[in-house]
Amino acid sequence: MPRSSPFAGLDDGPAADAVVIEVGRPKPLALGCFGLTTLFLAVLAVAAISYAVGAVVNTTIGTPTVLRVVAIVLGVVFILIVVGLLSVTVKAVRGRQGLAFDERAVWWQDGATLVELPWTDLAAARLVVPKKVRGARSSIPSTPTLELYPLDLDTLRGYPRLVDKVISGEPIGPELPVLRFSFRLPGSESAARAEAEVSRRAPVQWAAGQGGAHP
Repeated sequence: MPRSSPFAGLDDGPAADAVVIEVGRPKPLALGCFGLTTLFLAVLAVAAISYAVGAVVNTTIGTPTVLRVVAIVLGVVFILIVVGLLSVTVKAVRGRQGLAFDERAVWWQDGATLVELPWTDLAAARLVVPKKVRGARSSIPSTPTLELYPLDLDTLRGYPRLVDKVISGEPIGPELPVLRFSFRLPGSESAARAEAEVSRRAPVQWAAGQGGAHP
């Protein structure tokens, strides 16, 4: 059963025909690896505590006290790690983040945070796809990003709830600000959808982001 839109049930959200892209959702492979790691640590925790309890119950074994203490400590540590991993997993799965595009604005949803970013407040928009160099390792994320340039710094300051989305870099045009909003997209498919929507709903801003004339 497909997940509902992050914007579902909002009375003051995007239009009914808005195109929605859910972001920040962990991939199944990542969840699987995370789950296996958590299961492995849980088994270690049970084994360590069982060893310590068994040594206390069966005194004929003659297990040194130091080993019993170490086993209990390790078991407790592993249990705390498992609880922490489970809480992170649940938060990642239940967390809802998304971008929506309609005729009026770009919308950002992150849990209880809803931000409307009208096209009229944007000077340019572009899609940035990191270039991969064969054989070279880099810490730069390889997923595409959608960059939205505000008209000016005063406009940018009008969106304090997007402060964690603000990045700095060389502007693509002489009249564009150094700071802009950056939204990381899940992959190439969502990047293509974002490109199609921005170019269709805000052609002037999209043209400016591709090096065209500034409005």
